[in-house]
Amino acid sequence: MKSNSKTKIFLNIGLLAIFIGVIIYVMDNSLSDIFAQLMKTSWVVVALVILLGVVYQIVEGRSIKEIASYFQKDFTTKDGFFTSCYVAFYRVISFGTGTLLSEIYFYKKKGLAVSQGVGVTALHMIMYKVAVIFLSVLGLIFQFSLFYERAPKMIPFILVGVGLTFVIIFSLLVLSSSLNLQVFLIKWTNKHFKRKRLRDWVDKCNLQIYSLRETVQTITKDRSAMLRIFGWNVAKLLFWYVIPYVVLVENHPNIDFLLVLSFTSFSVILSGVFPTPAGIGPFEFVYLLLFKPLVGTVDAVSSLLLYRFGSFVLPFLIGFVYVLIQKRREIKVGLHAVKEEKKEHFDEQ
Repeated sequence: MKSNSKTKIFLNIGLLAIFIGVIIYVMDNSLSDIFAQLMKTSWVVVALVILLGVVYQIVEGRSIKEIASYFQKDFTTKDGFFTSCYVAFYRVISFGTGTLLSEIYFYKKKGLAVSQGVGVTALHMIMYKVAVIFLSVLGLIFQFSLFYERAPKMIPFILVGVGLTFVIIFSLLVLSSSLNLQVFLIKWTNKHFKRKRLRDWVDKCNLQIYSLRETVQTITKDRSAMLRIFGWNVAKLLFWYVIPYVVLVENHPNIDFLLVLSFTSFSVILSGVFPTPAGIGPFEFVYLLLFKPLVGTVDAVSSLLLYRFGSFVLPFLIGFVYVLIQKRREIKVGLHAVKEEKKEHFDEQ
């Protein structure tokens, strides 16, 4: 027991050291330009970017709460807020590989079963992508003539982006809610897996898949809940999409508000399908491609860096503080356990 408590303490300290090392590396290599831009920007604009970024996380927290509270009544908007920031932190720390696992793990810590956590994560992703499609299609409809005039070759890419996002949504729904798919998997595994260990593992997986299907169907059958979740996801994206306008309007007072929102939504939808040069992120490439002709290279890059701060760096920093507090608490609990064990050992002697 004593060695177990000490192991947990050293493990938590080791993880903190790794986190800090990765953060220093990321700050130095990937985020230095963003912080340099912050130093050159007026405090009013920076304050507005921070405000919009925080409000986004609050609305995101509400959208997560609408899903997770189906299975854990005590799950609050505050929990949803920290879920989003916790995931943002691990997205950076793991360079994107631990994003989904960190979200599922957070739900597990809040009392949800693994299958429920997977279901909430899947629905969270689905509703986010539905909202992205909705705003992109609206932007294309209302800004079509202007967009056709400025960048007509981009329209087919936008339509492809919408189509591929639909495919992703459909695939997620099928994987998480199709009874026929589950039956097919059971038949296939029964035919090919004969060893007892593999059979036991397959049976456990089938139970998890069944629970996942029940989780997803529980929410998708409630139309009013789906509309609420969709509404919160649209609202949260609008707070992000407003950031470039807030940054650009200072030097470009005549810039069209709806056009900026539309260009930002197109950047999001296209970032997953547009081929980009090596070393440039897909979102950044598409964003600059759309905004440079509109406001010039310097202002386009500035607005991009500040948008990245509000949408990417800010939740990461909040998540880092949250993880730091949690790890500190775990280390204190571990130290207290070691002291109690030492005291008990001393009393016995």
